[in-house]
Amino acid sequence: MAQTHIVFNDQIEEHTGKYISRTLVIPQDGISAQEHERRTLALLFEQFLLFDKISLKIDRESHVLYYLIKALGLNRVEELIDHGVIIPVLWTPIIVTSTGMQREDGSIDHDAVFGKPPLIVGRLSENDSNPEFQVDRLLNHFSIDKDRKRIFKKRVVNKFVLPDNEFATDAAEIVMDAYEYNNLASLGLAANKEPEQLDYLERGRLLELGHQVLQTSIIADQGYKSYDNFESFTLTNGAVRNIESAYEVSENTSEIFKIEGLADIKQLVLDNRIPFDRVFDLRYNKNIKEYRKWINSLGKNEDATPITKEYIDEVMGKNNFFESTGGKFVRTIGMMGIGAGVGTAVAGPVGGALGAGVGKVLEVGLSLLDTYVLDGILKGWNPRMFVDAMRIESEGGQYHDKKYK
Repeated sequence: MAQTHIVFNDQIEEHTGKYISRTLVIPQDGISAQEHERRTLALLFEQFLLFDKISLKIDRESHVLYYLIKALGLNRVEELIDHGVIIPVLWTPIIVTSTGMQREDGSIDHDAVFGKPPLIVGRLSENDSNPEFQVDRLLNHFSIDKDRKRIFKKRVVNKFVLPDNEFATDAAEIVMDAYEYNNLASLGLAANKEPEQLDYLERGRLLELGHQVLQTSIIADQGYKSYDNFESFTLTNGAVRNIESAYEVSENTSEIFKIEGLADIKQLVLDNRIPFDRVFDLRYNKNIKEYRKWINSLGKNEDATPITKEYIDEVMGKNNFFESTGGKFVRTIGMMGIGAGVGTAVAGPVGGALGAGVGKVLEVGLSLLDTYVLDGILKGWNPRMFVDAMRIESEGGQYHDKKYK
């Protein structure tokens, strides 16, 4: 059974935390809310193309799903979740810290944290951990009749994934153990004081590490991949290598596009050269599916050769195909000089030398096996077809698989 490649996306949750729920601090980086949204959607477009499924981190009040419904429409979100293309991961485990107590004048007394444990773990309430409750609350934001809500709930509620809440406890213990053994000194957290005596800034750094370990634990447990780099903690090298391979898939694809003189996928969307809605047709094309399978197989290989060589080898005929039995047969047909029909369908100088169309093949007494091999070459796939498809789209056309069949 073919492996399913699932990427974990917490970037939408970050966007909604900054600009909808306002639970995250908006950085003073000069990027507007509109531009941040455009980048978030461009990333989502890329992930729809490069991965089979997208697991979305869902916050306590489902702001992520609210945002997607506003952006993509109720029917589209319902379809994507029901078909398993989008997997809502309800983030129930919690790790928190304290920055102090608020004074009557509204200021914060940061010294109030001293003497208290730096990290506290918990979980969402029973209601907040209930997907049906989450969906009910979500749909109350929209003018939808009772029957439509019932249909949406029926198709979506049982698709939620709930992580093991014990991962929060484990993550906090890992971080505190690392601190106490002075393994965090390189991160500016030398163990030169008792944990309860850490100030609010140091506690904030511990909290960041706790969230990182928690997220790593959950996505490794679920077999997801991530664009993030987990530098501080690794549960096992193999697990983290698989998690981070999504980043390599994206970077490798961008490198391939650079070789072919084309902007990367996200930039094509940001430049409005490919409309976002096209992704829902493109991702189901056979060519795009083949590319997903190929690029993800490279991403998980720790010792993979540079992507430029992998790509060129694949385009030109990897593993010395033309020296194989089937390859020698095709080359022999070319040397026979039957004509010029079939050869035009095969890229490269060897293909250009091939003989007349498939209908002519039987005239030279070829076996059915020989015919099958030649037919396979004519219908063969290589990653340049994916690049060509994106080029067609970026130039205002619409790519269809039949072009390569």
